[in-house]
Amino acid sequence: MGTDIIVKIWVVIIPIIFGVLAGFFLIIGLRGMISKRAFLISNRWLLWMMFIIFVPVILQGIFLPSSTPFLVKWVNPVIFTVVLVMMCLVLKGYAAYGVTDVSFRESLLTSLDKLQFPYEETLSTVRLPSIEADLQISIQSWIGAGMIKIKQREQRSVLTQIVTEMNKHFQLSSAPINLTSCIFYLVMGVIIVIAGIGMVVLFQNIIAKM
Repeated sequence: MGTDIIVKIWVVIIPIIFGVLAGFFLIIGLRGMISKRAFLISNRWLLWMMFIIFVPVILQGIFLPSSTPFLVKWVNPVIFTVVLVMMCLVLKGYAAYGVTDVSFRESLLTSLDKLQFPYEETLSTVRLPSIEADLQISIQSWIGAGMIKIKQREQRSVLTQIVTEMNKHFQLSSAPINLTSCIFYLVMGVIIVIAGIGMVVLFQNIIAKM
């Protein structure tokens, strides 16, 4: 396939990639800044975003000329495939934004009480003995972000119930929030929009000179 065709393909793909990436960052950032409330969303949204971004890079080797050196043609697809597989393994459960240690714990325990799940707390795990399940929790209070997932895959519906109640609690709670992560996402979204426009203009100029 000729270089001009490859460039024209990327002229279409680049806006999609940057648009999806910017949209994700802006939605997260604006939701926190506008609502002034902490919230949780499924990491599946982030995983879908990674698929949209990585798949074109992984497939680019198919469209490069056959004369392209092997390493140049396939090293990026292999690297991004490995990263994508790792992301599929890591990005499970739900991500929390705008939270603090206090607000997250309060929301979680209140939700467990409301759903009538007995629990046993440890350093980074909440055991639910009635259903033999373990909630794994990670909180980065300094940036206002966290993650919660359930160790037993067959109990994912339980995690969904818990997160639904936690989001309801955040909407009504006056607990302290930390919107640092939302501010970061908002700034990154704006930067990505500007970078995307710049890339489109660059590719359009390349095409014009062909």
